[in-house]
Amino acid sequence: MNIKKKHFVIAALLVAFCWGCSSGPQRQQALIKGKITVADSVDTSHDYSGIGLTVIKKDSSNAKPDTLFTAVTDTTGSFSGTAVFGEQGQYPLIVSRNDKNLGRIGILLADKDTVTIEGQLPSLDKTISISSREHSAMQVYQRVNKSFQRIATYARAGKIKGDTLRKELQKMSNLFWEVYQDKRGTIASDLAARQSVRLLQGWDNKEMMKRIRLVQDNDRLSNLAATYGKDYIAASQGLGPAIAYLDTLSNITEDPDKKMQISMERIKLLYDSARVDLARQKLKAFKNQFSNNKTAKRWAKSISYDLNYLSPGDAIPDFQFTENGKTISRDSLLGTPYILEITKLSNRLYQNQFDRTVVIHSLYKSYGLQVITIPLDTSQVTINAFFDERVKPWPVAGAKAFKHKKLLDKFNIQLIPTRFLVDRNGKIVRKYVGNEYKDVIQGIQTIIKQDKEPPS
Repeated sequence: MNIKKKHFVIAALLVAFCWGCSSGPQRQQALIKGKITVADSVDTSHDYSGIGLTVIKKDSSNAKPDTLFTAVTDTTGSFSGTAVFGEQGQYPLIVSRNDKNLGRIGILLADKDTVTIEGQLPSLDKTISISSREHSAMQVYQRVNKSFQRIATYARAGKIKGDTLRKELQKMSNLFWEVYQDKRGTIASDLAARQSVRLLQGWDNKEMMKRIRLVQDNDRLSNLAATYGKDYIAASQGLGPAIAYLDTLSNITEDPDKKMQISMERIKLLYDSARVDLARQKLKAFKNQFSNNKTAKRWAKSISYDLNYLSPGDAIPDFQFTENGKTISRDSLLGTPYILEITKLSNRLYQNQFDRTVVIHSLYKSYGLQVITIPLDTSQVTINAFFDERVKPWPVAGAKAFKHKKLLDKFNIQLIPTRFLVDRNGKIVRKYVGNEYKDVIQGIQTIIKQDKEPPS
């Protein structure tokens, strides 16, 4: 396994963590030390000096990277120094010698932690060893997550269903919670808390909310409360208490970025609750408050379109494709609730979420729930390759089925994956963008509840 592949797992796990990272001007420090040697087959001098190690931070693809740490080995290959950085997270460490980059490693940095790195050139990818409190915690998290992925694989194959699946999800949620408690303060701990809460949604909402309240004062986990907690309170107590809960969260944090995110959740809650006029009012105030924030401007532009054309209760825009001689369209799906997902199958987040979709489909297909996938990949070979390694339990459009520009405009696709939950009448229940998909179970249960209610 090469260095990039070896550390890709950590990078993928950190996607959900980044929302909670502070962007403030904090100065954190970590000791980085270790030893890099050279194999005798390459150098018999046993002089291992001149090997450089540099930790960088790059804010964007075009920006010049900031150097957070730099050190050079002595004749024994030993090095030591202090990394100074703004926030806990993963950073790339570059190993070089004689002005040539020899490897790139992802390391986890946290305040007051000590990172020990050992390895041998030229086979750094096979010999690298990293130890620290953060890395040890991440290894524990990965072991639990590996067990969860195995269960998801069984569920995808139809080997675990119904109550058995629910019990397994409950057990995994408890194991993730143990990681959170045992490794508190680490990145792995925060990731585990997120997984624990996410897996409880829909099966044990009271325990989910109990755990949310235990972490809602943690700025890095404030989005758990602002999303899962807000949705649960809205469903169980109503819109007013949910808005009040978001106000409480906003008062807890001093971070302006967190306040902005909570304001977004407030507008989205109004949008999802079909309170379109009030959502427009709050959006206007939001634009004024965060007029200098580029992220806020982009988000406001996107949700303005949704408020006008893709609100809950609006008919889903028309779409149509043919698979195996059968036409799949908005009209053909009337009478069937479904999730319409628009994405690139090569998208990393979509791939990470795929097992969850299979589980959701397995659990709710007895209620008639269908999933429809419209890939944005331009090659049919890519689409076929994706499902060569996976079961394809629902209709998937072909690569040439749609003109992608027109599709993106019609459904206001700003980020992928984007999904729409549609009820039996072809009406939008909710739009889910990226990680918002975690809330889909709440929407599905709303459809089930509506179907059970007698006609008025």
